[in-house]
Amino acid sequence: MSRHRIANTVGLVLATLVCWLYGLHLYHAANRPLYSDVKLPSIEPVSPHSTEHTMDPVLSDSNDGILTFVHASDLHISKYVATGGLVHFQHFLHTAVPLVSPRLVVVTGDLTDGKDKQKLISQQQLEEWQAYKRALSQTDYVQRFNGTFYRDQRGNHDCFNVFSQASSENYFGMYSAVGDSSGYMLRIDEPFGTYSFVASDGCPRHGFARPLNFFGYLDARDMQLLESRLEEARGSSHVFMLNHYPVSTMVYGKYRKEFGELVRQVSVFLCGHLHELVGGIGAQLQAYKAREGYWELEIGDMKEHAVYRVYAVDHDIVSFVDVHLPLPQIPMPNPELLDVRVEAPVPHPPVVLVTNPKDARYLLPKHEPLERIRESTFIRMLVWTDQPVASVQVQIDGQVHPHPAVFRGTERQVGSSANETVKTPLWVAPWDPELYNDGTVHELQVVATDAAGKTTTSRTPFVIGQTLVPLQNDARGGWIMQQSFSSMFQTSACVSYILMTLCLLVVPRVYFATLPNFSSWLSERSVLHHKDMAYIRHLYTLCCNADSAVAKVKLGLAMLAARAKFLVWTQFTAQVYLASVPWLFWPGYFFAMGMCILPLFTGRLIPSARGSDAVGSVYAYGIYISHEWSPLLDSWTYALASIVSLAVLLVYLPVAVASPSMFYAPRAKRPWYRTVTVRVLVVLFVLVYLGAPTLMTAYTYGWVSIVFGYGRGWLFVVSCLALYVVDWRMPVSLSNTTAA
Repeated sequence: MSRHRIANTVGLVLATLVCWLYGLHLYHAANRPLYSDVKLPSIEPVSPHSTEHTMDPVLSDSNDGILTFVHASDLHISKYVATGGLVHFQHFLHTAVPLVSPRLVVVTGDLTDGKDKQKLISQQQLEEWQAYKRALSQTDYVQRFNGTFYRDQRGNHDCFNVFSQASSENYFGMYSAVGDSSGYMLRIDEPFGTYSFVASDGCPRHGFARPLNFFGYLDARDMQLLESRLEEARGSSHVFMLNHYPVSTMVYGKYRKEFGELVRQVSVFLCGHLHELVGGIGAQLQAYKAREGYWELEIGDMKEHAVYRVYAVDHDIVSFVDVHLPLPQIPMPNPELLDVRVEAPVPHPPVVLVTNPKDARYLLPKHEPLERIRESTFIRMLVWTDQPVASVQVQIDGQVHPHPAVFRGTERQVGSSANETVKTPLWVAPWDPELYNDGTVHELQVVATDAAGKTTTSRTPFVIGQTLVPLQNDARGGWIMQQSFSSMFQTSACVSYILMTLCLLVVPRVYFATLPNFSSWLSERSVLHHKDMAYIRHLYTLCCNADSAVAKVKLGLAMLAARAKFLVWTQFTAQVYLASVPWLFWPGYFFAMGMCILPLFTGRLIPSARGSDAVGSVYAYGIYISHEWSPLLDSWTYALASIVSLAVLLVYLPVAVASPSMFYAPRAKRPWYRTVTVRVLVVLFVLVYLGAPTLMTAYTYGWVSIVFGYGRGWLFVVSCLALYVVDWRMPVSLSNTTAA
């Protein structure tokens, strides 16, 4: 090997290592805000709350020991969308909330839609926030119970294009019920227990314009605040944590403790954000986090599905039921948009929530006194109706329960005004739980009918014990809720990037540099490939002529193994050949290194911000804006898309630029990968996977994102040029080709 080749090889390896080391430095810099080595303002420590409570531990026919609250999310009040949204929310306020009359109502973000008419550009719409506040002002919910009845928080749509919490575009501070963008800590003291609600704000510190605003994070400062609030909640009967984003879509930093350690005192994590996804894969976005011991329960959106969730904590056993607003059509047409007015409630069928025995799919063994179910003397159920109850029928395992249900409900005055009451419409029926203490799953059915003939049927699987019945919802959202997309995307991006760089660029280039005679090596490889192809055809002939099924299977497997070997070695030959074509290899190497050390693109990421604060750079590891890093997971998805695009091109271009006779014996028919169909498909891949996102980025963040789009705009332009030259300008020889 000549000195020149040695110098080039050493230089290539050193340049790669230097770029990777600098990329590692950028990774640590981007993630530094997540950890507590940054200087943080001190927060006064709060002593854990403790209060003496009295409650009969037996689940009898007493109507005490019950706390109820309602959860809704993703209102998406829009000035442009003529269905759902505001009209659903107003029906929720005027029908659902008065019907249930709970102690608390919580809304976990995306109060407004925050998009333009074309649904492409995001911006905070003042009229949407005014409509939200106007809808609340038509009720006394914000003031009820001394301001502790209605609580809201931000979602990603509420911080679209909002530079900071102090920004004038942060309308949440002016038009929401809570006003504090950082979340809240609400403690409800009842004679029978203390229940804490801790809401954290997962929105980025800088609210980027969409689409760079899907994932959330809590940095070290946020984690310090969360840790302080959870410390204040210590000693509560139950702690409910609220965030707009599910845990799987969050990146959690660390102050003194990891999130997994902090959340061990949480019973239920309430969230929204994912709506119900598409195709049924998000129909039941719920998961039990066994290691930490809490349930994560995402709720469908109010925007299109008009769903809300009623919780009841009965003697510290948590139950819930999902309810859809009884509207004539869902989503309900709203041609009046923000001018819609709903004041009268609509007829609502009974809402039935069984609290004892509890649904065995949602047990909380680490937080609930489940032995109370076994020691209970009555079946307990809450039945909310807007008409007098006509009947409540109970069946167990299809058999009519021998004891009729009787009403033991109450309406408890909490505040000073007449409507500051909490309804506890308790129905009970005597039972002996030992009759069902056989380790099997039983079903309790409750049919409630009101005086108007409206009927609701509730079915509750239960067991007497502490064994959870599998929810079996992996295909409907459970798998999604159990994942850590932060780890998934970062690992996928890093592994795919390293494999792409080493296998498709660096190793073939180093191998090429070590060859004393590249032309001779290429000829030798061509002969070997021809022999391998001939062997594959021979196996195919034997397989077709085999007499027994066993022989066909064996020959078929041998043929597949030979084909796999052929594809691997021909691809390696093509990659080494690419290393000998400077005008293709070096641009590919530049983009591979650029993804590691350069921004994927730079643009006006927060158009509403002033001056240079609007401009930011999207690296693979995070977003750099206003002289600080935002470790947003969205950047990793952008990086992964660019890596996959470059990898596909680096696999296709070498075999496209090489002569087909290098791999196949000369014949008249061109190989499958050089047909017009394949070439068109590759062009479509580049246009759809790179071109469309590039144009969307330019439309959203300005055309500067193409000029400085090293990992996106530039990659798209160079890919188009390379494909044009290789596929449409260079002649595809037919004399040296063969069928695959």
